[in-house]
Amino acid sequence: MPRTRKTPWLLIVDIGIPLALYYGLKALGVSDLTALLAGVIPGLISSAVSLVRERRTDLVGMAVVLSMVGSAVVAVLGGDARLLLVRNAWISLPFAGITLWSLRHPRPLTYTVTQAIMPRRAAVMDQLWETNERFRDAWKWITVCWGIASIVDAILRVVLSYTLPISVVPATDPVITVLTIVALQVPTQVLLRRSGTWHLVFAPRRPTVV
Repeated sequence: MPRTRKTPWLLIVDIGIPLALYYGLKALGVSDLTALLAGVIPGLISSAVSLVRERRTDLVGMAVVLSMVGSAVVAVLGGDARLLLVRNAWISLPFAGITLWSLRHPRPLTYTVTQAIMPRRAAVMDQLWETNERFRDAWKWITVCWGIASIVDAILRVVLSYTLPISVVPATDPVITVLTIVALQVPTQVLLRRSGTWHLVFAPRRPTVV
């Protein structure tokens, strides 16, 4: 994913503040469940504000909001802090299913998402999709890799949430996210480079038409 001006802010709101709240409240003697619920609030507010500002339905943003609310409700009703720790798995598994299911459609999810976040390259990607079979095959395999990785990501989060001490799990969550995204850059880059089309889409200062 390309870097944006929002990235530092998202790192602070979605990772930094929740971790600071959790470990700060724990140091004050607050229960795990209460501290985790407090850590959900910044991300929930950030996602809600983003949805309002964009004035359009963002499926990823909606999934994040729903997972936060749903996991918080379930955790409170069940009285189990670990139910809140696995909330990101609630995103990873549905995302994996949607990603793999998109292979049945004319254009897979990873292609359409990349095109949406890189509008200046949309024309190039459209033309390559229509004329270059290796380009199409590359995106289909990229989609398979992302789908499988999302399943592994979800399973790993659940296993760690129920095997590690509760106080350790929040710190592992962003690490898993970063490792998953970084690891997936490898097949993404390799497949596009092998197709001979990487430079047409991602290299700097390329024209917007082929």
